[in-house]
Amino acid sequence: MKIGLLLNSNNKLCSYSEKYREILSKNEVPFTLIDPNSNSLLSEIKDCSHLLFRHSQGDTDKILYETIFNIAQNVLGVKCWPNQETFWPYEDKIKEYYLLKSHDFPIIDSRVFWNYDHADSFLKNTQFPWVVKLPKGAGSSNVVIIKTIKDGKKIIKQVFNKGVKPHKLDSSSRLSSFSKLGFAKYSKAVLKSVLLNTRLLKNKIDYPEWQIQKDGILFQKFLPGNAFDTRVTIIGNRGFAYRRFVRPNDFRASGSGNFDIDPKNIDLRCLEIAFSISKKLNFNTMTYDFIYDENKTPGINEISYCFVDWMVESCPGFWDENLKWHDGQRWPQHCQLEDFLNIDLKK
Repeated sequence: MKIGLLLNSNNKLCSYSEKYREILSKNEVPFTLIDPNSNSLLSEIKDCSHLLFRHSQGDTDKILYETIFNIAQNVLGVKCWPNQETFWPYEDKIKEYYLLKSHDFPIIDSRVFWNYDHADSFLKNTQFPWVVKLPKGAGSSNVVIIKTIKDGKKIIKQVFNKGVKPHKLDSSSRLSSFSKLGFAKYSKAVLKSVLLNTRLLKNKIDYPEWQIQKDGILFQKFLPGNAFDTRVTIIGNRGFAYRRFVRPNDFRASGSGNFDIDPKNIDLRCLEIAFSISKKLNFNTMTYDFIYDENKTPGINEISYCFVDWMVESCPGFWDENLKWHDGQRWPQHCQLEDFLNIDLKK
């Protein structure tokens, strides 16, 4: 057995993948780092029994892994993680919606539009508010609420014209807006933007290859009264869960940093749904964000196979697929490696 840890497009392991390296080293499992820019890439992959990768949020990584995955698994016969079912919907909320909706899983009611005219017609004949989402955007970025047709038209003109840069969806409810930051912080953000555009300040974004998003938008039904969401992470037959509270004076929980790990407060219906989806769709691992509808029935807001590892490790234990509780904190990477390699890791 030899594990290939595929580096990201920026030629490094992300902090999440560094934990893979740490665990493999402690357990003396042979591994090698594989540079996707290397001229010997194919021979290095062929020399491995397993290939392991974890996407960053950079767009290039999606292209990189999809390309290498197909060759590694289907030509070279190397076992790959994540599998295609797991990574296909990553960082694409429209894919997530269509995938879950097609299987009649409880995804929150949404509308998807691929051109301006259809989106404009929808706005003229709907009742507000709606939550607007672009396919890509982590930590609640590019997720806003619109309360009037004027707000909606402003957004669709942006999406179906020049497009949207990272974190720049134009709405008063976006996280970097004046109404959210206040005068001092907003002025500082504007000054920083000017300095970046004039190249007087170096851009410190980890993945500057993020592409402009355009010509696709999702309108999601707004469900008021949710003070938190329930995040469930399924890794094999283990289910980790905690609640994330929404930001002050906001409707978004992602990135708030305010969470509750007490298992007594978890709605087990969320775990039942998450386990059933992961099993049916053959996900290696997946995180599900649940909120409630008007009848207090949990529905899926978003899914992603990438998540913050230390928040999962903070959980005091996990449920198995029979909803039996197991005490003990676990790093998600440890669980994923045990499943992927089919071995018992002691350290």
